[in-house]
Amino acid sequence: MKKRIAIVGSILVVAALAAVPFVYAEPGFGGGMRGHAHGGGALGFFGGRHLDKLAEKLNLSEQQVDQIKAIYASLHDQNAQYRESMRGGMKDITETLLKNPNDLAAAQALIDQQSNAERAMKTNMLQATSKALNVLTADQRAELGKMIEERAARFEKHRQ
Repeated sequence: MKKRIAIVGSILVVAALAAVPFVYAEPGFGGGMRGHAHGGGALGFFGGRHLDKLAEKLNLSEQQVDQIKAIYASLHDQNAQYRESMRGGMKDITETLLKNPNDLAAAQALIDQQSNAERAMKTNMLQATSKALNVLTADQRAELGKMIEERAARFEKHRQ
């Protein structure tokens, strides 16, 4: 059970810090990032006013908050090309198959292209999250870990 909480906690840390760019750079969580893994409201719990709350709870300095915002603004710019390439989604694949139901290779190529873009975005997000976590002190990271464990426990309790 402790291992499970640690895994969930780690995932939530990454998700929490990864959500910041989507909140600041894309008003309303729109911007072509569709689905649960790309940032919408599900991952936005530490963005916007939530980042302010987090900054208060972790006693982040203004400089730390500015650094974290800059990291995720850079991530947003870095991932712009990938977001654009993913906008068509299943629509492009469907249109390809409607034109020629036997052209599975073209449809698969579109899926591969989207998968590569998604992987690149996730890799960039992982790197940005690592940079953002390095902005925090060891004590702040420990406190964030506790907060995430508490959140995971509340979530697990509600699931039962």
